[in-house]
Amino acid sequence: MTLSSGNTFGGTVWSDTRRDYPMMPEVSPVQQCPHCKKYYFIEQAQSRYEDDPNHTSFMELGKLCLSQLLEAKKQMNNLTLTKMQRWILNHQIFLAYNDIYRRNADKEVVIPADDERVQYGKSIQELLDGIEENHNYELFHAELLRETGNFEEASRILENHKSNDDKWVVDAMQRHINDKDTEPFLLINKGKQVK
Repeated sequence: MTLSSGNTFGGTVWSDTRRDYPMMPEVSPVQQCPHCKKYYFIEQAQSRYEDDPNHTSFMELGKLCLSQLLEAKKQMNNLTLTKMQRWILNHQIFLAYNDIYRRNADKEVVIPADDERVQYGKSIQELLDGIEENHNYELFHAELLRETGNFEEASRILENHKSNDDKWVVDAMQRHINDKDTEPFLLINKGKQVK
């Protein structure tokens, strides 16, 4: 049995919902079978770990990269996925794209391939089309709009957000909207709120 901490201390949180916690494993909700190479959602996997002494621990599965997630979406395109499964897959593509091309200003700028940019745009559009218009999703909705350059619409959604607990996030997002900034930005760095 593999034990792993569930501690979120010292975590990093980004405006696009990426969360990195140094003491927690990062596992993609979509994985690739090492045998048949087909992609699947972890929630649907039948665990036979106790029957196989050479099994891979859940904590050892890891995070898929953008090219794998795009391949998974292509492979799953003809399957009947639930609304939530489509949302998860598109959200993972959104985060993976940002990880490579947009998240780290210190890295050398890499230009995405045309097909990656197109698939990223389609994933964002599917996320926007499927987002529920209620207060639980307002910040993410505004973030998607901000990252796609729809600043006025993002600002309008933030104006309607009423939770005082999130005021600091709304204020940070509004500053980036005012600056016409479409990049994901840090909200919490190493456990401390970014001012």
